[in-house]
Amino acid sequence: MTEELINELRELSLEHKDDLKREKIELLIGDDVQDFRISGIGGKSIKIEKYIRYEDIVDATEDGREGLESVVRELVENYNKSSD
Repeated sequence: MTEELINELRELSLEHKDDLKREKIELLIGDDVQDFRISGIGGKSIKIEKYIRYEDIVDATEDGREGLESVVRELVENYNKSSD
């Protein structure tokens, strides 16, 4: 049954690919509603993306808001590249 649902979702996504790529997805993350856009639809997955300006990251985190901006800022500030 699950495989059938996956195939149905895939077929619908691919059938409406061009129209879906114009749609926005609003998600509540932390304190704010964030807008994402569908940037890709393929045979295995749907890709969503969002551009976050540095100014918005700093403004949100300096205002003490918890959300996507604070997660991104923390990731960047605490990034340590592991040596291979």
